[in-house]
Amino acid sequence: MKGSPAAVLPKARGKLRLDFALTPTKLARKSYGAVGGLKAEMKRAAQLVAELEMSSISSFSLSVILMSDDELLEVNRESLGHDFYTDIITFEIDRNEQELEAELYISVDRARENAKKAKVTLDVELVHLVIHGVLHLAGYDDKTPAGKKQMRSKERWYLAKL
Repeated sequence: MKGSPAAVLPKARGKLRLDFALTPTKLARKSYGAVGGLKAEMKRAAQLVAELEMSSISSFSLSVILMSDDELLEVNRESLGHDFYTDIITFEIDRNEQELEAELYISVDRARENAKKAKVTLDVELVHLVIHGVLHLAGYDDKTPAGKKQMRSKERWYLAKL
């Protein structure tokens, strides 16, 4: 995240109230360490994406849970019936016309591998995954080549704005 956000960001509505929580599991804390500064960056990313992509939402409650690969694999198996590792799982808990409650489960291990491949820091990759998850909540999908291309373009755009 570079530059002054106020200087590069498009005009957002400014009406969105975001309740944001970042919770690392014990294994994620052991692998990653302290998450103090990261929380502010993640919250700023979530706020920006939500304000620009979900105009009808005025109240957004987002919990981000950092986990190990094995912990997220278990969530993937139990909740989605998928038996494979992933970097993020997005759950919409409750939604109506103006309010959204959601949870993002992120594997610190996968994020670390992604960061190495992309030649970015782990913190940048973790913020990238928050952007990815909020884009899913806004209705974007990456299951088709066209959808994946659109999401990647949006992710890069938002990362450049932070």
